[in-house]
Amino acid sequence: AIEYSADFWIGIAGSALMHVSGLVFISALFGQIPEVEGWTVWEIALMYALALIARGFVEMACDGPWALRSLVNSGQFDRLLVRPVPASLQVATQIASLHGLGQMGLGIVVFAMASERSGLEWSAGKALYLVVVLVSSAVMLAAINFLVNMIAFWEPSAQSAIPTFLAMTIDFAKFPLDIYNALIRGLITVVIPYAFITYFPALVLLDKDSSVRWLGHLVPLVTALVVAVTAAIWRVGVNRYQ
Repeated sequence: AIEYSADFWIGIAGSALMHVSGLVFISALFGQIPEVEGWTVWEIALMYALALIARGFVEMACDGPWALRSLVNSGQFDRLLVRPVPASLQVATQIASLHGLGQMGLGIVVFAMASERSGLEWSAGKALYLVVVLVSSAVMLAAINFLVNMIAFWEPSAQSAIPTFLAMTIDFAKFPLDIYNALIRGLITVVIPYAFITYFPALVLLDKDSSVRWLGHLVPLVTALVVAVTAAIWRVGVNRYQ
């Protein structure tokens, strides 16, 4: 029992430390530059925290899509199709790692610190908005994980770097869109809308003066759209499966 307990806590600590390096980079950057495109270090830390909380929750509750390629290649996906429970739900729950608690815990701590030091002015409306954003972000991220891994139905090789590459583009969304060119802005706003997890909600929470701040209120709508697209492609992929 002690051995497994130690492994559990080491895993949580390791998961958190993996993302501390990103925060160290932000701190080092702002040690030389007071702000980037009008964003201070704590405002960017708040964006970073929103991404960590969403990813940590999904890793704990719904990380199964990363096992889809193995299920398809091994033929075990057949077993999921003949069970009375929807195959998508079975895939979603294939992997549920409590190590995501480390990532989510770090995100909560950083968010609390950033909200205080960035001058975020709380209200009942903002508190409710934050809850809606966090729930929507987790659902959107889970759907995107499905989306990037469903390439296994079309490209059933043993390994592929494409899902990981697409999933890691969320790192771009940890910084303001203002610093990127049009290609990257389009990628994380339209193609894989990670900006609706971090950037646009941060504009609303921080009352930033931006012409696109209104997009932050569309987070639930964008989440519903991502889920609908994912569900449609899932049906096509399952019908294609052999």
